[in-house]
This record gives sequence, C-alpha cells and structure tokens, in this order.
Amino acid sequence: MKYSIAKIILWMNDENSYRRELKFEEDKVNIITGESNTGKTAILHIIDYCLFASRHKIAESKINENVAWYGINFKINNKNYTIARKSPNKTKTSSDYFFSSTGEVPGLPLSNMTEGSLKEILETEFDIDKDVTIPFGGRALKANSKISLRYFMLFCSISGDIIQHSEVFFDKQNDNRYREALPRIFDLAVGIETIENILLREKKQNLQAKLAKIEKKNTRVSEKKSEFYDELKSITSQAREFGIINEESETLASVESLKSFIDTGISQAYSEKGSRLDEIISETSFLERKIRNLTRFQSAYNEYKSSLNVIEDSLRPVEYWKSKDDIVKTSIFDDLISSLEDDLHQIKQANKKRTPIDGKTSDEIAECKRLIKELEEEAKALPKKVKSFSDDREKYIFLGQTKTKLDLYTSNDDCDEITSTKEIEDQLSSIKVIDTTENRDLCIKVLEEIIQGYMKLVEPSLENYGSYQPVFNYKDKKIDFRKPKSTYIEAAGSSSNDMFKHLFMFLGLHELMLTNNSKHVPSFLLIDQPSRPYYGEEANLSEKRLQHSDKAKVIDAFKLLDNFIGNILKDMQKSFQMIVFEHVPKDYFDDFDNIHVVEEFRDGNALVPQEYFDSLHHNS
Repeated sequence: MKYSIAKIILWMNDENSYRRELKFEEDKVNIITGESNTGKTAILHIIDYCLFASRHKIAESKINENVAWYGINFKINNKNYTIARKSPNKTKTSSDYFFSSTGEVPGLPLSNMTEGSLKEILETEFDIDKDVTIPFGGRALKANSKISLRYFMLFCSISGDIIQHSEVFFDKQNDNRYREALPRIFDLAVGIETIENILLREKKQNLQAKLAKIEKKNTRVSEKKSEFYDELKSITSQAREFGIINEESETLASVESLKSFIDTGISQAYSEKGSRLDEIISETSFLERKIRNLTRFQSAYNEYKSSLNVIEDSLRPVEYWKSKDDIVKTSIFDDLISSLEDDLHQIKQANKKRTPIDGKTSDEIAECKRLIKELEEEAKALPKKVKSFSDDREKYIFLGQTKTKLDLYTSNDDCDEITSTKEIEDQLSSIKVIDTTENRDLCIKVLEEIIQGYMKLVEPSLENYGSYQPVFNYKDKKIDFRKPKSTYIEAAGSSSNDMFKHLFMFLGLHELMLTNNSKHVPSFLLIDQPSRPYYGEEANLSEKRLQHSDKAKVIDAFKLLDNFIGNILKDMQKSFQMIVFEHVPKDYFDDFDNIHVVEEFRDGNALVPQEYFDSLHHNS
C-alpha cells in the first residue's frame, strides 16, 4: 500500500498560533539527526497518537505542554489527507479529531469528525473489510473481533525500545492486545494469506462448527431415543405388573394401550387388573382339583375291584359243596347253593374284563395334567408377580407418574428429531479453501533469500557472522543466524548484531510484501536511532580498523537503508518512504543518493525549537 508522510505539524498553544512543520520527501530515507532530548523520538509517538493511539508517550515537558494539536499530512493510495488530534491532557488522550480529505492544513484545527468515522475512512484505504476478523481469540482479543488497522502498523516502526532486543522484534509486544494480534494478522500482512481465502476459511469453519453441533445433537437424540425406548419398556413392564395393559402386546402398542387406559379412566384398572394370570391360576386350581377327585375315584374303584376278588375267592367253595354226595342235604341246601352260585357268577363277570371307567378316568387325569402344563408355560411369559394397588391413593400416584413419563418421553418436539446434515455437507464440499502451508514455506524461503543479500551487503559489520545463513523463526517472528552446512542456530548476541537483525527482518518483510502486493501494510518504516548500539566518534583510524569500527557499522546500516530504497525504486518500480531518527553527524550520509536529511536538531533547533520559546519571552 502506497503511503508517505509529507508533513508533521504541531499547532502551538501561544497567542500567535505558532505552527511547527517538519517536511519529508517520498521515496527517501528521511533522517532527522541531532542531540538527545530534542524531540526526535517524540515524532514517532506523535504519528502513533494521530493514528488513534489509546495511550501516548509524548513527553509532557517542552512538547505536550506547549502544543494544542498534533497533525500529519500524508498520502495514501495517491490521496492526500490531513489528520489532526487535539493534544492529550497529561495522560488523558483526546477524542477531538480534524480530518481533511484534500490534505488541507488549517490555521488551527477544529474538531470535525469522530474517531469511528475517521477509522472507517482509513480502513478502506487499508483494505480492511468489516468481515475480516480475528480468526481465534485470546486473553485480550475476542475471536471474530474486527482487525484494527493499527495492527498492520506494527510492520512500520522499529522503536528505540526494541531495536537492540535479542528476542522481540516488533513494537508494542508488552501490550497483550498487540502481542496476540501479531501472529493472527502476520500471514495476511505479508501476503501469505488473502482476505478471500480467510473469508472462505471462516465460512467453512462456521459450517463445520454448525455441522458438529447438529451431529452432536443427533447423537444426543439417538441416545435419548434409546433411553426413551428403554424407559418405555420399563413403564409398560410396570404397568403389566399392575395388570392394567395386555401382557402380550409389543412395547409401542402397550404405550398406546396404556395411554388409552389413562385417558379412559382409572376404573378399568380393576376390571383388567391381572385378568389372564388370575384365569390361569383359577384354571390350574380347577384342573388340579379335578385330578385329585379323579385320582380318589380311581383309588376307590380299584379298592372295589379288589374286594370283588376277595368275595369271589370266598364263594369258590360253593362248587365243591354242590358236587359232594356224601353230605346231608336239607330242604334249603339247593336254594342256598344256587343263590351263592349266582353271586359268584356275577362277581366273576364283574372281574372278567376292564370296564370303560378304568380307561376314561386315566385319560381324563392325563388331559388335566397336559392342560396344567400348558397353563404353566403361559404363566412364565407373564409378570411373575402381579401387583395390586393397596388403595386409591397409590393407584392415582402411579397413573399420574406414568402419564408424566409418557408425556416426557413421547414428546413430538422437533428438537427431538434427527436433523439432516446433507445440505451443510454439500455446502462444505463446494467450498475450496487454499492450503497456505506451501505458500508460507515459500515466502519464508524468499524472505531468507532477500535477507541473505542484505547480509552480503554489510558483511564486514557482521564480523564472523557475515557468512552465516539467515533463518526466519516464524513462530517467534524473528531472525536467527545459522552456521553454514549445519542446523546450529548461533546466539550471535551483540547489540550491533541485534540491530542489524531488526533492519534485515523489516526490510526483508517489506520487500516481500511489495513482491506480494500486500494491500494492508503501508510502504513506510519509522526507525528510531539505528546507531543506538554505538557511541563515541571514530577518528584517526587506519582503513582496516575503520572498516570494523562503530562508525563503519553505522554507515553500513545507512548503506543498507539507502540500498533498499534504491532497489525498491529501480528494480521493483515501487514506492517506499523511511523516516529515521539519529544522533550521528549528517556527514555519515553524504555518499548516499536516497537519503534526505530533514533537519538537524542541534544548536537550539528541535521539535519545539528554541526560537519558539524565545518568541514567548519576547511577547511577554
């Protein structure tokens, strides 16, 4: 994204409306160099303040106490804008903003726009769609919250706080919000990821979450249905035990029968209670009694038959006495013998053959036993124990509980139905999200390749690490040095090397972003005193010593910045602006084509110059 600052403007508090302006050039390394405590670093904080900072670091003494408004006049995507923000009251930031869509710099700004409206205008320039959100949350950031343009500004500054840090390479990493934001927007900023792919991924993730929710519900419904069926069996079984439904019905039919019974009335409980089992018991008892009676009859009949045998044996002498001639036969002898013969004949006839009574009785007993066995088999399928209500209260409680359970488990609520997932599955199969893993690996290789070129350019300043290979640590977003032909990551711990690592990484990232035509990160970089690791002037050194002196390293650092701008302008035909704050003499930059010295903050010249304070005294 093309971006450059034309002016930094300070509207002072004095009666004469003194206005301080610092002017910068496009496609240059704009350097403000000078002494300490002259307000160089405050410029970085002023730019941050004008772009919606919720806190500020602008020094109160000499600067904020004398300034009414801070402003930046800048170009973004070939449009000229001016934003001004009323100075903070001590630590309290202001919500008063001035905005000009033509780049007008007013004599004194007046508040004419809210912060929200102004953000919307700039978010359009940053190509931030309202639908582009933080993909996953954290302690400070909520998932699906909107991405702020300020997160992309992390790529546009190297503050004095971190330029020598060996582990932290981005500003504001002590703020949870920015620390969490960086890994979430990094791929989008660098060009590894696109908004279109993010939106597709978010849509797919939303559908997957919806599908998972439905599948979870369906599983719950299935389990509930199984539980429901088991509960129905339990209810109907209990109802069978009380004998209020037909024992032979299937469970679902029993439920309908039970409902009908409850609806019809409790009175049926008595009429249907235990009907079949009672019948079986009654029939069995009857048959058993019948068997006992038949058995007794059979026994008596057998005793009768036995007694006939005894009588027959006792009458057999009649035939002997009849054939005897030598006995005295009286007048009644013949009559008596004849009568006994008749009795004997009848008894013989009675014992001569088996009567129908013998077989019929046995058959009847066998039939009764067969029927009893059948009834016993039938009784096995019925509740073993037939319960009965002790009183009406128990009966009504049972029926009320049963009705409640049936109402609960046989609800026709739609939420208890299995929901089809086909439509969502079809939508998921139609969404093609590009896997960015390969592109990420490729971008990292390109970044390391770019940085390798920078290292060659300033190899003497890297001392023994000049021949090492750069390794971009994607997880921690930092640069390491790897010993050639090894996997060993060198600590390379010196403030000079750390400073160069910061420059390598940020210049490399911006070159990569320009290559990928990133729409979200301004082609702009603020650097606060890259010479910070070096102090003191180097003079009267031999050429060899000078090559490794601090001055040589500082010059190498600016050669790197100058070379970067030259490469962007000539080789890539792109645009880029840097603003660098320094304390070294300006003759360090004399030999570079792409460096523009904005001002020297020395001898009374400063962000708030001495002439301003002099004018206050003169007017008073």
